[in-house]
This record gives sequence, C-alpha cells and structure tokens, in this order.
Amino acid sequence: MKNIYIGLWIFLLVCPGILYADMLSNPGVQVGKKNLSVGLEYSTVMHTYDLDTDGLDTTSDRISLKFTTGLTDWLDIFVKGGGANLILDYKQESNALKNYDSDFGVGFGAGARLRLMNFMDSQTRVFLQGGGFFFKTDGAIEWETDVLSSLKKERELEWADMYVGMGIAKRMDFIDLNFGVGFSQIYWRMQDTDVQLTGSAITRSLLPERDSFESLNPVFGFIGLDFVLPYEYRISAQAGIRNLDEAEFSIAISQGLERE
Repeated sequence: MKNIYIGLWIFLLVCPGILYADMLSNPGVQVGKKNLSVGLEYSTVMHTYDLDTDGLDTTSDRISLKFTTGLTDWLDIFVKGGGANLILDYKQESNALKNYDSDFGVGFGAGARLRLMNFMDSQTRVFLQGGGFFFKTDGAIEWETDVLSSLKKERELEWADMYVGMGIAKRMDFIDLNFGVGFSQIYWRMQDTDVQLTGSAITRSLLPERDSFESLNPVFGFIGLDFVLPYEYRISAQAGIRNLDEAEFSIAISQGLERE
C-alpha cells in the first residue's frame, strides 16, 4: 500500500492534475502503414498473486527498447527487449528472513494494436490491443526454523504477463488522451531447490517443477496521456489501477519517422 501512494505522489509531481495509464504500451497513436517508432520504456508493476501461498505481493521493474511498425493504416505490431527484476514479499507473508529479490534478467515482448474505428472530425479512435512480456529470474528465500537451523529456497522462475484491452484515444492539440479497460493474466513456471542448514550440515533437495496460469485480479482500467512533440517525439507518463494495492506506473520516450 505504501508503494502505491508513493508512486501516485511521484506521478502527480511529474504530471500535475492528470493520471495517464497506457498500460497497453507507448505510443498511443496508430503508427500507420510502412512507418516506424522506437521507444525507451521504464515501468514498475505491483500485483498480488497466490503462487505457492495466498496473497503474495509481487513487484517488478522493467526497462525495454520497443520497435513499433504499421502493417496497414489500421494495424500496428511491436516487439521489445530489455530486462526485468522480480521481488516476492515473503517477509510479509511468512516472516521470512530474506525475500526473493532477483537481479535483472533478460526479457522480451510482442503485441499488436488494431484500430477499430476512426472519427476524423473529432480526432477520436477506438482501438484493441493485445500482447505479452516474458522474462526469467533467479533468487532465493530464507527462513530461520530454529536457533541452530535455517531453510533457504533457491528458485529459478520464468514469468509471462499477457493482456488484451480496448480503449479510446482522443487528440487534443498536442496531447493524446487514452482510456479504457483490459483483462490480463500471468503464466509462471518455477524450479525450487530446498537448502537445509543444520549446524554445519547442508542438505540440498531438488523439488518438482511447478507451473500455472493465474489471474487473481484480471480486470484493470487505464487512462492516459501522451505529449506530442516536434519531429515525431512523444513523452508518455503512464499509470493503471486494479485496486488500492495493485497498480502499474511507467514512463516512456519515443520517436517515429516523420510522415510524408
């Protein structure tokens, strides 16, 4: 909860008076046929999932370079690559001594945006977008079982976020406003090794691999803002809320080819 409030406070300082959430990824405008946009994105994601316990808070920071191109005037596709980390808060859930707190691992994603309707006079567009982001991390959780012994769980984790959403984009002078609703879920696969330390004795046990799809709070709402600058530059501040404990915030800068 504290992280949500801090994120909102920082966001309001960056973008006074308005929240932007393009959880469906920058840029908000349709790139169009044979055009190209390149963007640098940073995001932080705070969700609650069950995984191997009930109500586990998770946090992930991600940075990626994204390439978007238009196959037609109404269909864009994008790919992006970069890195992501993952924190699983076992201290809060099970009084662990050490959370799962990974370094940045390699991540990549892809998706598409389909323009469903385009109202030229009002500069309003209705769009549908879907995509996903996949990354791998490794880390460990530690518990103290008694004064002389402890348990460490070494974990290799694969994580995939998938989403689809529908929204409306409205041009107002040099600002694009986006809002809508979406649905998401994750797929995770983990391999754990239990390391039991008793005195000076160490016992290692490889546990069976586990995997699952999960969508604890799948529905999200988004509202957002792109600043449209000269030479096809865009600066986007982004946020989206599922509930008081789950949110996503990101900021991005992109540049497209100048249109003929």
